[in-house]
Amino acid sequence: MIIFILNWFFILFLLCIFQVNLVTTTHLPNYRFTRTNNNDLYTCLSSLLPLTVRTIYPCSTIANQNNFQCKCVHFNITNLSAIRGGRFSHSPAVIVYVTDSSDVQNVLACAANLNYVVNALSGGHSYEGYGLGSTYNNIIINMEGINYIKINQHDRTGTFGAGTRLGPIYYEAYQSDNYTINAGSCPWVGLAGHALGGGYGLLSRLHGLLSDNVLEMKAVNAQGELLTINETHEPDLYWALRGGGGGSFVIVTEFKIRLVKAPLLTTQYSLVWYPNASKLVIQRYQLLMFNNTIFNLSNDLFVSMTVNHLEITISITYFGIELDVLKRTVALLLETLPTPNITKIHSEDWLTFVYDGLGLGNSNVDHRYLLFKNLTMPTYCFKAKHLFYDKPISDHGLDQFLNRIALGIGELYITFSPWDGHIHTIPIDKTAFPHRRYKFGIQLMIYCNDTNSEKKQMKWLNEIYSTIYHDSTKHSYINYIDRDVPSWMDYYYNTHQQRLHNLKYLYDKNNRFYFEKTIK
Repeated sequence: MIIFILNWFFILFLLCIFQVNLVTTTHLPNYRFTRTNNNDLYTCLSSLLPLTVRTIYPCSTIANQNNFQCKCVHFNITNLSAIRGGRFSHSPAVIVYVTDSSDVQNVLACAANLNYVVNALSGGHSYEGYGLGSTYNNIIINMEGINYIKINQHDRTGTFGAGTRLGPIYYEAYQSDNYTINAGSCPWVGLAGHALGGGYGLLSRLHGLLSDNVLEMKAVNAQGELLTINETHEPDLYWALRGGGGGSFVIVTEFKIRLVKAPLLTTQYSLVWYPNASKLVIQRYQLLMFNNTIFNLSNDLFVSMTVNHLEITISITYFGIELDVLKRTVALLLETLPTPNITKIHSEDWLTFVYDGLGLGNSNVDHRYLLFKNLTMPTYCFKAKHLFYDKPISDHGLDQFLNRIALGIGELYITFSPWDGHIHTIPIDKTAFPHRRYKFGIQLMIYCNDTNSEKKQMKWLNEIYSTIYHDSTKHSYINYIDRDVPSWMDYYYNTHQQRLHNLKYLYDKNNRFYFEKTIK
């Protein structure tokens, strides 16, 4: 068999689980007019934080321009986020680069005393930039300095600082007897927002969501108190922080996570057709997802599909060494389909598979790049939408869907990803993540080319989205957050929204952790 090297960077990136921060409900004062300067904040932070803690007061904030106790700094807030594209319309009072939980406690003490909104930034991958908050003159706590990794092989757990990115975790866990975590495929993503929103990834059919393996957390509440959160200490909060999203109730500073064994071998099989076969391929994929009698997919298989106006690709990833399982699945898939125009297959160890998610395009694989020494975080400009499905898209819906795709021009990618397997075995009410009965999700992502074509591209994206909305569950994954969604509490939280609302009032009734999409 001819072996082709498969470039999986784009597939992996689409599956990245991005940091998301959520928040509250009640009325907020207009900070643009109620504060003339931030001198009181500077005085408080200077008195409580060690000199080694870096603070930046951006000059783009009017209140900082009026400070007489400290000099403001010309600083571009968008540099803190991996996601670009007109999402930032406010300027913070200060960015604090904390190094431990006590720093976070001190910042919250000042915020509570002086009535500032606080938002925590982990990896900077919120689809709508919510790691930076969304209100004028807020405090941003940058968590990147809390990035320790402690692997305990004896009890098969890892303890991680909330600012740690997935890449270093994958690398260090693999050095300890080939362990890993069942997290997302983008190594750059920050742990905190990813895990708190659920933590979906390529191992989810095999091991569930990352939040399903979170055993304990340390967190600072709105009053600046450090909490230990697990099944017996703050059990309601433990429930909410596993799938309810980040930044809404407390600021988590540490995670203890159950590790899983990394696959011995990872094999990726890619089948590519030209657009004239798109409808047949999508119908076959849906049959694969919904007909357990015919297919009955093993949980160590992850079958995704990417559609655009140039081609359609089914990607089958197999986490195992018995390749007959993979071959049978491919044979069943192709039984009623035309011969693919391109076929690619490639096998590699788990850490190399994760390394491919960096997208370095380097033939000399060096796993140490996953530690991000001397690497600059890539940035992206895109808009995304997402929907869950518990039934196939109708033939009429597929016709409209494909017709709309053919009408546009631009960098559009639509990915179908499975949400079944081990995810389905966990009761819906065991964690705050409510979407455990769906078969697959569809993510639509369009990349920014230039400002002149942006409106046309957004119109195209919305038109395609509308063709498949009717057949969907009308629900979505909080880590793929979309600010344009109406009735968003139901869209993301479904049957859990009332309990989350009650817990929000209990833990943050004064809206200390406010931003645009509030739990209400």
